Amino acid sequence: MDERARLLTRSCTTGWGDWIHGELWLLPSSLVRRRLGFTATVANSKGPTVVMPLPEADVTAGATALIEAEHRTNKVIPLAGIASARLRRGITADRLTVHMQDGTQHKFLWLPADPAYAVLAHELTPWLH
Repeated sequence: MDERARLLTRSCTTGWGDWIHGELWLLPSSLVRRRLGFTATVANSKGPTVVMPLPEADVTAGATALIEAEHRTNKVIPLAGIASARLRRGITADRLTVHMQDGTQHKFLWLPADPAYAVLAHELTPWLH
């Protein structure tokens, strides 16, 4: 089954120790982070990396599994598994910390010039505190 995905940013990292940018996609059932590479990171250095209206794509469940297997910093976060989330604005990076029901935690950071914060603030309202 295909899901319609929205690209929120191409400057997403998985923490302060991860300097390689990736894409952060919002699907109806999950958040997907896909690593890009050094060249894309350099190209994205100033931002914004996406603009409104957000780019969209159809994504299959099999595609998200392949993305997750491509690199250890790629993530597929099922929205149904979220226990709570914290969204914060920053000068150099906006960030989302997601606490899962199984006790794991995931962090995502991106350039403030991208529209990810506004979209996530709306879409993740049930989990934000």
